[in-house]
Amino acid sequence: MQTNQNKTILRLTESGILLAIGILLDTFLKFDATWLYGGSITACSMLPLVIIAYKYGVAWGSLSGVVHGLITMMISGGRAGGLAAMIEENGGLVTFIWVLLLDYILAFAAVGLAGFAPKFTNSVPSALMLGAVFGLVGRFIFHVLSGFLLFGGYAEWFFGEAVTWGGWFLENLHGQLLYFVYSVIYNGLYMVPEIIITAAGGLLVGNALKPQLLKNRTNRWAKKETK
Repeated sequence: MQTNQNKTILRLTESGILLAIGILLDTFLKFDATWLYGGSITACSMLPLVIIAYKYGVAWGSLSGVVHGLITMMISGGRAGGLAAMIEENGGLVTFIWVLLLDYILAFAAVGLAGFAPKFTNSVPSALMLGAVFGLVGRFIFHVLSGFLLFGGYAEWFFGEAVTWGGWFLENLHGQLLYFVYSVIYNGLYMVPEIIITAAGGLLVGNALKPQLLKNRTNRWAKKETK
């Protein structure tokens, strides 16, 4: 029988390995499409966080998400030329702090919501698929909030110059509503495909690695009988 200390070590080890896999996928297997004007679509880089939340619950999944988000921010900062460059790129220190909070800490912490999925299904593949939807929709909401509050001023440029189909939005939407719709569309261009890809990946991994995913699972929302 495993002791509590052994279980903790196992949880830390598994989580560390999964976090590393997620960071590698996010760094090397992603599509930065210029037509998206920001954001990226990855090869299931969020799936390791979904698995952590599935096995160990919402709180541990959210904490792991924060770690992932901060590491991602540091990697992005290195590519941008350092912290000072990131602050300048985001319009100053105050805006950068809000970006850090909304786009990196809270957005990635929300992926931990995947830990609620086993409450609704006792199928491992279905739980991972549903968890991917829960977690990434949560992340999407924080990105939308960030875009609306911090970058809504780009809405007229986006609909007027960046895309060819934005005329209707400029003619019919104004002010805060225009900013909100802009943020939903802008972030949805990469987050919706990311949600679909991750959910499909969860279904495949859940079928392929079900015994490993069930082993040492401590998520309190998980049902005892799982198929």
